[in-house]
Amino acid sequence: MDQAAPKNLQDDFENLFENTMAGNLVVSPGGVVLRANSRLASWLGHSAQDLAGKRLSDLLTVGGSIYLETHLAPMLRMQGEFEEIMLEMRHSDGGKIPVLMNGFEQRDAAGQPLFLRLTIIRASNRLTYEQNLRKAGKQAREALATVEGTLLDERETAALREQFIAVLGHDLRNPLAAIDGGMRAIARSPLNEQQERIVSLVAATVKRMSGLIDDIMDFARGRLGGGIPVRLSETDLSAVLLQVVNEISGARPGRRIEADVELPLPIMCDGPKLAQLTSNLLANAVAHGSPDGPITITARSTAVGFELSVANTGEPIQADAVERLFLPFTRVADGGAQGLGLGLYIASEIAKAHGGRLRVVSDETRTVFTLEIPV
Repeated sequence: MDQAAPKNLQDDFENLFENTMAGNLVVSPGGVVLRANSRLASWLGHSAQDLAGKRLSDLLTVGGSIYLETHLAPMLRMQGEFEEIMLEMRHSDGGKIPVLMNGFEQRDAAGQPLFLRLTIIRASNRLTYEQNLRKAGKQAREALATVEGTLLDERETAALREQFIAVLGHDLRNPLAAIDGGMRAIARSPLNEQQERIVSLVAATVKRMSGLIDDIMDFARGRLGGGIPVRLSETDLSAVLLQVVNEISGARPGRRIEADVELPLPIMCDGPKLAQLTSNLLANAVAHGSPDGPITITARSTAVGFELSVANTGEPIQADAVERLFLPFTRVADGGAQGLGLGLYIASEIAKAHGGRLRVVSDETRTVFTLEIPV
């Protein structure tokens, strides 16, 4: 048993040296190949016997040979080993074979080198993978840069557009205020019938322009500030809503507006903003509803929140129009619409600012806009 052990160990070493997926070399301290396995020899286009006696530097490309002398040799003297060094070996036909090389220097008791063991792994597939990975990474970075550039251009364009709207709305107030002040001064003077009619027409136009500017400013605030700001306080909303109804009824005395408001307790809300929302809904009902049909406004407070609805009869809103009704600059194309198409967008933003929502249901019988605000 004891006599067979050395032979078995030798057999195991021979088997491991030859029958492996890696190339193996044994090199003398002077750099001469003492032994090579058949796998490495086949990679290089030689036989194992052909490689014995060759210098290790002769099996490497010029760059690999220089790297061996300038880096690997000093590393072996200092550390006695190296790991996963990428080099290129030469095929017998002159081709280059990328490899990963691991080396270990065997030394005697005095620390003098006896021989060098090298384990070599082909790196062609790995090199291709790394090249493809770098190429994919470059393409991804280029695509990301393109997308970021496009987004930046779009953001800058959108910001410039909305800032322009904000400045425009602000700068229009001053000349409009001057016109309004001048017409008020004229109205205090004695006027004939024609002059009174002109003054009344100009006053109505000023009011309409003021409303358009308010819409522009609300739109700009909502887009630039992340939403329309609200100031919440306990509000007698019944009085606010009835005042809006009276204003709309006064402007359109021929239309019937029925108010059903039951709000026994104050509501935590922004009264002026909800008045603006209600005014927009009522103005839309007047503009688009049946001229001889009633407009109904209903308001209720419950344990779960507050609900306001405005309903009118007339032609239903088309399904494709409903989907974009609360987008800015959208109008129902019935030929009678006026304004910028911001009213319903602003109304929906006011609802969101209160933590609620504005929805619409429209069919052949009536169209109903409903505001829901939770407690």
